[in-house]
Amino acid sequence: MNKNVVLIVWLVFFSFQLFPQEVRDSINIPEEQKLYEKALKFLDSLKYSEAESLLTDALKKNKKYIPAIMKLGYIKLKTKDLKSSEKYFKTALKYDISQWEALKYLGKIYYENKKYPESKKMLDSAYHYESQDPELLYFRAQLMVAGKAYKEALQPLNEALDIKPDYMEALILKAEISYHIKQFNECIKSITQAIDKMPANKKDYSAYKLRAKAYFEIGKFKNSISDFNVYLEANPTDEEALILRASSKINTNDFASAITDLDEAIKINPKNPVSYNYRGAAKGGLNKFKDALQDLDYAIQLKFDYASAYINRAAVKYAIKDRRGACKDLEKADALGDSMAYQLIQEYCKGMQ
Repeated sequence: MNKNVVLIVWLVFFSFQLFPQEVRDSINIPEEQKLYEKALKFLDSLKYSEAESLLTDALKKNKKYIPAIMKLGYIKLKTKDLKSSEKYFKTALKYDISQWEALKYLGKIYYENKKYPESKKMLDSAYHYESQDPELLYFRAQLMVAGKAYKEALQPLNEALDIKPDYMEALILKAEISYHIKQFNECIKSITQAIDKMPANKKDYSAYKLRAKAYFEIGKFKNSISDFNVYLEANPTDEEALILRASSKINTNDFASAITDLDEAIKINPKNPVSYNYRGAAKGGLNKFKDALQDLDYAIQLKFDYASAYINRAAVKYAIKDRRGACKDLEKADALGDSMAYQLIQEYCKGMQ
């Protein structure tokens, strides 16, 4: 037998040795597993309805097939059907109490339903089984924030970020916490990291608003305006953002543009004294004193104990040479506990009867 014949014989031998085994392996895969694996491909493409149909079929083959139960619970959670999601995860736990991901997602469901004690119980139980899951650590931090335990929430968040440094949701939550505890520079740092990781077609515009507010707090008004511009392009009817952008513009002496923002805010809510106070200040900046007084009078009419409006009205009155009227407004602001009013009285109102 020549070498070529020998080679062919060996190839034929191995094909008969291997191919039948592959066929047997394929035949021995449970039908529910085949359906599950097909469903995973649809899940990877976020085709939830197609995946759900296959997973449902898998459970018809084996009602205790936990991987399918878990994925159905996950799909229902992602599609905001919390009631159905809860049912699936409880079913998974009935068949296997150690399914820590079921405990984790039940904790998330209870959190979304504001059932905080139940959420804590589930998340703590999940943590007992798995303490290094970044999503679980994030959920625990969320729950702490709901209870206003801001500083305590930083520990699980930092642990989550140590494990997964590009965890965008954790970075945003850390920024929110930093804002609440007045660590504005840390807030800006975290939110900037999150924004840098955002896909261009999936911007979280609320992150820009948060960073704009933090910039405002540290007096970086041009940065604040820039971020509010991005946010308001997507959310043009956000009254708070319009007012804060207007305030930033006032602080950069862009009074006319500030008035435009405040006009829009007043259309949204005609009874907010803050809008009239800021618009009065902006009109004063343009030397439109009569119009400024009208806005400031109305702000005080809406909120009689509005110290800032009294101070702004005092500034306008002082500009039109009504020194006595200005000092009376400053005295009212001082009585309301405004420290700036006291300083202004010492400077401008000494000697007044």
